[in-house]
Amino acid sequence: MSKRFFEKVRERTEKLREVEGACGICHSVVEAITDAGGSVSAYEKPNGILAVLKDDEGEEIGRGFDIVWSPAILDAEIEADIIPKTLKEKLEGVISEQEEIKKVADLFGFGRVVSPSVLALEYVKNLGGRTTIRREGIGVVARIFNAKNELIAESSLSYCPTCAIVKAVIKNDEIFDHVKEKLKNARNTGKLKFELEVENRYEAKGGAVKASIIGKDRVLADKVVGCCIAYATTKAEIAAGLVSKESARRFKAYCNLCPMKHCWMEKSMGAVGNIVLSRLSEIGVEIEVTAEGFIVAKIPGEGIIGRGTLCSLSALTNMLLTSDATKLLKPSPARRFPEAVENKSEEKS
Repeated sequence: MSKRFFEKVRERTEKLREVEGACGICHSVVEAITDAGGSVSAYEKPNGILAVLKDDEGEEIGRGFDIVWSPAILDAEIEADIIPKTLKEKLEGVISEQEEIKKVADLFGFGRVVSPSVLALEYVKNLGGRTTIRREGIGVVARIFNAKNELIAESSLSYCPTCAIVKAVIKNDEIFDHVKEKLKNARNTGKLKFELEVENRYEAKGGAVKASIIGKDRVLADKVVGCCIAYATTKAEIAAGLVSKESARRFKAYCNLCPMKHCWMEKSMGAVGNIVLSRLSEIGVEIEVTAEGFIVAKIPGEGIIGRGTLCSLSALTNMLLTSDATKLLKPSPARRFPEAVENKSEEKS
């Protein structure tokens, strides 16, 4: 590894905050790598996603494999040893086990987790059950309850809510079989990209991500901007003509409603969503996730909802921007606020 490259990246990653969660941290590291002249790539494979990181001299510094692009990139970042040790040890806990990767691939394969999770959310809701997410440590755990409010599936600690939901699905045979059957003849864009042997390449700046899809002889999509790795990739797939018109229309409709593009926070959508999720989990608020065209996050009984694209973190960011934040986050009393002190000398003059 180029010594100067390593120093520049580590200088940035030393400032990472656990509250931004695995997703927020992963995006910040991508930004540090690409700012320093390195590259971040991902490739669809039958069992999931392979991620490859290179330094500013084109030398490979890390490889990772997981169920979708983002955690695969995080796995590569961990292997590259560019994350502080205190965070690295915690982040290792959100990387999927080999058996989980294999079981998720059996559900649909080629790094596709959104369609399975959406189908699962709809199925559980139609049966009278519910799905919840909670921030635990540096990751997220999803729990599925039946109509009798009995816990019927629980995920391992996961990279993000969508990963958590699909990893909860593989713990319940009934839900797993239903989702797999529904997807039996479904279009799989990841499979198409695998057959085309394309590379997904990323760069990040100011919280936004640019995704390119590069084929063997041409660029199919060039630096398409999104609010996270997953959404930028999806928009790049739309630009490359790999996604159906109906899906493209739905994602565009979400973008038209999203206020974050006019209130950019210099952080990825995942970082902001994780901060909201962390606070809600801290104060014991239950977050229920459903699929209603988009991914929807709700706080039962409060009338507070947020609409997202591919994951609940974007829904939670939307919730923050479109609701009364004081009712949502219930601010704690100021504990370190200074008391006013009268200036006696001014009083005498």
